[in-house]
Amino acid sequence: MSAQVRTRMHFGILLLMVTLLAGAQVWLSYLRIEVSQQGYQLQQNINKQHDDIQNLELEYASLARPNRLRQLAHKELGMQAPTPMQVLEP
Repeated sequence: MSAQVRTRMHFGILLLMVTLLAGAQVWLSYLRIEVSQQGYQLQQNINKQHDDIQNLELEYASLARPNRLRQLAHKELGMQAPTPMQVLEP
């Protein structure tokens, strides 16, 4: 095998390796962008869940107000506050 043939073979191998490395770089860049977008979407979902939790906590606090519960017990169930004689003390 002549020196010129070996040089061409080495050049061909080098060109193939550079092409493979460039392709791998493009693929890794694509994966990096995809993972970044997924992370952003997950963070948006987490933020929405936090907002939903805060809204539910606020709604619960509003619905569980003692005055509201007293009014509902009186209007809906016909309940009255206990008289002093009905209250047992320890």
